[in-house]
Amino acid sequence: MHQRIPAIIILALLIIGAGCTGTAPETASRTTDYPDLKTPETSLELKEYVDTSAIWALENGREEAIAAFGDPSGPFVTDDIYVYALDYSGIALALPFQPEMVGEDFMPLLDASGKPYTEVEIKLAEGGGGYILYHYPYPAGDQPQKLKISYVRPVDDTYWIGAGVYTRDDLLITPKLRAFVDDAKAYALKNGRDVAIAAFNNEEGDFIDGDLYIFAYEYDGTVLAWPYRPDMIGVNRLNATDPFGSHHIQTFMERAKSGGGMVDYYSVNPFTNMTDLKISYLTDVDGTWMLGCGQYIEPGQIVLRT
Repeated sequence: MHQRIPAIIILALLIIGAGCTGTAPETASRTTDYPDLKTPETSLELKEYVDTSAIWALENGREEAIAAFGDPSGPFVTDDIYVYALDYSGIALALPFQPEMVGEDFMPLLDASGKPYTEVEIKLAEGGGGYILYHYPYPAGDQPQKLKISYVRPVDDTYWIGAGVYTRDDLLITPKLRAFVDDAKAYALKNGRDVAIAAFNNEEGDFIDGDLYIFAYEYDGTVLAWPYRPDMIGVNRLNATDPFGSHHIQTFMERAKSGGGMVDYYSVNPFTNMTDLKISYLTDVDGTWMLGCGQYIEPGQIVLRT
């Protein structure tokens, strides 16, 4: 006749046996490994900041990502740079410094220049990502609107994210770009309009340097110089728009007549065949025509802050 082992002894043996396996019981919580984000100083570093954040979001899931992006003291806020998130209808999902705006529809909003920035951001995200220049409240004090360049990209098919650097015109218009335009104007004033336009249209001439080239327009919108598009010489483009609907040629005229300056718009980069953000510097020549030159943000390393 076998002796019955008490149930409590069996339970004790099972517990001891479990401990001898060396396997620790699972814990319900885990420590999240956040990316080590550094303050971006250039356009390329800004893109990397957003790409890194998107990869982390994909690995950790939407709910955890939205919570982390919306935390003003969290890992996705670096100095005055922060990740924001919206869905594809324009509803804000994460705004660390404007939590009261979460759930609001940003689609109808315009910046100080009248740009429908959320609409443009969504189109960029749907296309895989891109840069946008606009004005947005600064996350301090009374939050006055300041010039900001952001990079946006999709996380998945339900939402997208972006992050931006507050910047200035004098940084986006690089010394090389400014000098290139100023030299072209000086050449035109010294040698006359016809000689200058011929030089600007010469693909082997001095007014093409890498991705920089001089273009010129009559103030009625007629193309005078465009070295990579000789078929456009003499064409009136006053009502032309960029791929996102901006009447950038009209803005060229306004800016040049008012003393010159910067215009941002989107254009097909002839070196990449991609639609990229372009920053152009415009100047009047003699009151009858204007010239300018632009620089693509992608894939360069334009310094955005000092």
